[in-house]
Amino acid sequence: MKYYSVLFLTILLITACSSTPENQIVQVNSEPDNMIYGIDSLVGSIAERTVSLLSGDVSRTIAVYYFTVNGQESNISDYLITGLTTEIANLSGNETTVVSRQGLDRVMSEQSLMVSDLVSEETQVNIGALLGADVILIGYIVPLDDFDKINIQIIEVESGAVIGGFFLDYKLEDGFIRDTANETIVIDGGAVQVEGITTVKTIYENFNGSVVSLSPSHYEEYWGDRIQYASAKTGTSDEGYGYLQFEAEFDTIDIMKDWEDSDLNFYLIFRTDWKSENQDGISFGVFPEGFSQLSAFIQQTDSAGEQITRMAPMSLNPDKWTEMQIPFSSFMDISEGDEIDFSKPITIGFAVPYLDNFTAGHFRDSTFLNSRLRVDNLGLFKLNEPDPPGLIEAYQDDVTRAPAVFRVGGSYLYVDYSESDAGVKKRNDGVESESLRTSLIEDGPGGRFLRLSGELKVNNNIQDFLETEEDLYVIYSLTSGVDWKDFESFSMLIRSDTFEACYMEIAGLDNGEYYSADFSLNSSWTQINKPFSSTSKSTRIQFIFAIPRSSIQRSLRKDGILSFFVDLDQIMLQ
Repeated sequence: MKYYSVLFLTILLITACSSTPENQIVQVNSEPDNMIYGIDSLVGSIAERTVSLLSGDVSRTIAVYYFTVNGQESNISDYLITGLTTEIANLSGNETTVVSRQGLDRVMSEQSLMVSDLVSEETQVNIGALLGADVILIGYIVPLDDFDKINIQIIEVESGAVIGGFFLDYKLEDGFIRDTANETIVIDGGAVQVEGITTVKTIYENFNGSVVSLSPSHYEEYWGDRIQYASAKTGTSDEGYGYLQFEAEFDTIDIMKDWEDSDLNFYLIFRTDWKSENQDGISFGVFPEGFSQLSAFIQQTDSAGEQITRMAPMSLNPDKWTEMQIPFSSFMDISEGDEIDFSKPITIGFAVPYLDNFTAGHFRDSTFLNSRLRVDNLGLFKLNEPDPPGLIEAYQDDVTRAPAVFRVGGSYLYVDYSESDAGVKKRNDGVESESLRTSLIEDGPGGRFLRLSGELKVNNNIQDFLETEEDLYVIYSLTSGVDWKDFESFSMLIRSDTFEACYMEIAGLDNGEYYSADFSLNSSWTQINKPFSSTSKSTRIQFIFAIPRSSIQRSLRKDGILSFFVDLDQIMLQ
């Protein structure tokens, strides 16, 4: 795959131009103080905690759902369902109605479903509705070396919201068969994030024109007459958020037809007097209207008058608020000069790159571009307790703390090497549109995990692209704020319904050190552990997944829609 070694450098050049925060850690290699011994004691503890969560003036109907391990029914599921149905009814009195075990089995039979089909939240809520329940109790079991951990969640059927939950550690007495898990599920000596609290100091909660400074746009001579004009302005909404309104007009929809390098960007810049030496990073809410690619950056002018810039490129879901808390250590250095002095004021900014968004499928519907970037609750954050050493991302947080770029390669421009070693940039007319999203899913091996999903609309013109021996591929890359120098290997949990292999690159951004590896993956959670010799503190990790050609051909035979997902969790150094 010839493009792999070039991709990393390309992304760096483009970006150069263009989560609860406190972490409470549960160690998996020692016995907890509040261990529950015996299955009846476990039933009693779950029932008591559940009734306490549901206590109040509102009468409820609850259904006890199947308990699962890695998507399969637990060995103790039957005992737990039967015991909890009785115990919850006894403890709650007339306030709560409990659906019988026979009712659950009846619905399962009528729907012709297996327990392994029912691990999705949507299906669980649908089953609760069929049972006439207001809430359902679900449980996920994680087998550890010497004991087991159970994650209980109470889900409201009407809304699908988790209204409460808790973790319990337990040991079974003799006579009960313990659940087993694939050895790849638990990382040796690792940790699972559970919850946390962060202190956030807000600089701007309600924006006004006096605090907003605008650097409207910039484009280079390569665009020539193709851009009729480009402009931007700032403002404050009635809801209290600040925004960057930007627009441009082009002479053709297909602005990239004769593509050359360019850096048409729109900037929103906040000049602050905030000194951040005792803070860990910047915190903000952001809402990209109709696009997904943007960068946050921090700037400062040094004693010689040179501007120092640190940038964090990211991909977000369009038309949705995302809360971000980006550590200062996760910003990449894209300028020459000194280090930023956090005892002095810094400038905080955002950049919307036209090129990256166009290649991601946005801004293609008209010769006229008109969009907005919303920003709110801009401030600085301080972790009450630092992350454990080596933890890059556990995806257990509501707040996103590891900025990442998620994109499809080859869907618009690709390089044909048949004419020269340097290659010829060509368009792939076989992909009509693309949609990418990231989401946090609840039922992972250690809690929430990250799902990268996408949908491509393809047509028969993609055959010309495939005949050049090029691939469509998915890229997920993130900048680690963790110092790698004291670690020897990289590990994570991964699974996918579509991808069969991954090419991974690890590169030091300040010393040029580089490491790469290939590994296989499938639909089951698999732990990947890759040793490395050394790398720098500022490090970028990149995963490249080639879309199997069989999946492309299969989508062409059906409706032309190619869907995929890949799941990641517990990215750590050891």
